[in-house]
Amino acid sequence: TNDYKELARLDFAHQLHPQYHVSDHQDPVIYERGDGALLYDVNGREYIDGLSGLWNVAVGHGRVELAEAAAEQMRELAFSNSYVGYANVPSIRLAEKLMSLVYSNMQAVLFCNSGSEAVDVAIKIARYFWYLQDKPEKNKIVARKEAYHGGTLGATAATGLPPFHVGFGPLAPAFVRAETCYPYRCGHCAGANDCTLACADDIEKVIVAEGPETVAALIAEPVHGAGGVIVPTPGYWPRLREICDRHDVLLIADEVITGFGRTGRWFGCNHTGVVPDVMTVGKGMGSGFPISGLISTDEIVAATPFARASASSSSYGGNPLAAAAALATLETIVDEGLVEHAARVGARMLDRLRAMQERYSFLGDVRGAGLLIGLDLVRDRATKEPLEREVTERIFTEALRRGLLLMGYFPRVRINPPLTITAEQADTGLAILDEVFATVAGEAHAR
Repeated sequence: TNDYKELARLDFAHQLHPQYHVSDHQDPVIYERGDGALLYDVNGREYIDGLSGLWNVAVGHGRVELAEAAAEQMRELAFSNSYVGYANVPSIRLAEKLMSLVYSNMQAVLFCNSGSEAVDVAIKIARYFWYLQDKPEKNKIVARKEAYHGGTLGATAATGLPPFHVGFGPLAPAFVRAETCYPYRCGHCAGANDCTLACADDIEKVIVAEGPETVAALIAEPVHGAGGVIVPTPGYWPRLREICDRHDVLLIADEVITGFGRTGRWFGCNHTGVVPDVMTVGKGMGSGFPISGLISTDEIVAATPFARASASSSSYGGNPLAAAAALATLETIVDEGLVEHAARVGARMLDRLRAMQERYSFLGDVRGAGLLIGLDLVRDRATKEPLEREVTERIFTEALRRGLLLMGYFPRVRINPPLTITAEQADTGLAILDEVFATVAGEAHAR
């Protein structure tokens, strides 16, 4: 068996983690195995994975189908480069499968390794598209507040969450920030029922102020993920499409988190009726295997030869091992009806969370689409003042101690289990959360 103390010592001594802080690794949880929606640490403790790893373990942990597909491909061909003049069978089959799932005007995919990389390439493709139209001055990217687009330098510049910028400046130039659609904390109107879409109009004002002749693209998540699962009001995305069309600006839909059934539809934009010009995908496509992609419309593919535009160079992009696993993932999602399952279980979870909202005054907002669910924690419902950070952090630590893995972006909670989570497992997870809320509420009352 693995010795926890020795592993923790080695981890602390030799490994730096994403978004690392020393205090987070004084007493780390060290996972050893997974089964469906459950994770187990080296001490044998069981956890409900309320974050699907990082939104990416779509079909659950320990899937034999994925392991067999990867092992078979490993025996046949573990790697071949996909540069110009080379291809491999799994990536061709995966590209064909993807085109059957996305919008009818989408023609081709450029495979990458991570969502961040796909976003970087999307930005480059947008700029290169206008360059080929003899408009090289159209190079600015409009991105929204509360957005998370990745951790590479270009994707960080597009990200609208200030903590991700600290210490990494100056950010890449030509990225312009605009308002987002955040119905619960909107600065323009009282909430979703009174939405005037002034938040979308703010984006148009930014484009006009910058000069449409200088703006290449608007990048946006159909539903904000890392920023706290912020679901836009109906009509918001159609307004974005209108604005982009009016000013000759490309619309990039960052579907890295929202794609492949997470929202109860294949893609987040399916809820809106809007067809973007470019999509970035990843996360759930590989269900734990590192693979992502950029998908473009016929027009962009025709005008932007990928052989030149993809000079970004991705050694592992489209590698056969990840492609085989991703193809098995998509087949599993289809065969098991997981898109529809996510919609049903997600609706069930939202109903139960809204019932909790009636009992806990600090549960200010409950929202979601499919198994992409977010909560806003408040100190005062009238003012919507955020719940104290130390209380929010206690909710996460108490949930983890009781066997429920969650994550948040203060003062928001994200609940995003694998698409395979059963209704019973979801109920168990929410029962744990209910206990945690009751404990926190009791402590606050005692103070």
